[in-house]
Amino acid sequence: MIITADEYRSMGFSCEDEVLLESCLLRAEYTLMGLTEGRITKALAAGGMAAEYVKQAAAFQTCKLVKQEQQIAIGSTEKITLGDYSYSSGTESSAAEADDTVYDLSMQTVRLLRAAGCMYGGREVSQ
Repeated sequence: MIITADEYRSMGFSCEDEVLLESCLLRAEYTLMGLTEGRITKALAAGGMAAEYVKQAAAFQTCKLVKQEQQIAIGSTEKITLGDYSYSSGTESSAAEADDTVYDLSMQTVRLLRAAGCMYGGREVSQ
């Protein structure tokens, strides 16, 4: 895993449900690996500030997932899953508040990954 539950908490985030937190930490790793096409492993191996930025990005992504799961648990949204595809729906006010929170956290995650050098968008051209 990119970060542990203790590292997540030491960054100022919280989650009382250990099972939920472990699940969200793992899903955050999957998300970041896919988003960066695996570049985060090189940043983590290199250490330094790039590794710290990746860990912080994982914490923000985990926080996003925890909040989504907690909203689903209290019934403000409904989670619908069809095979690998899933989406959530809910009341307008709850959904609008959730969208604002998710947007802020997603942008912070992307900024941190960009600072770590994991969001390079160019392609190699062979001759």
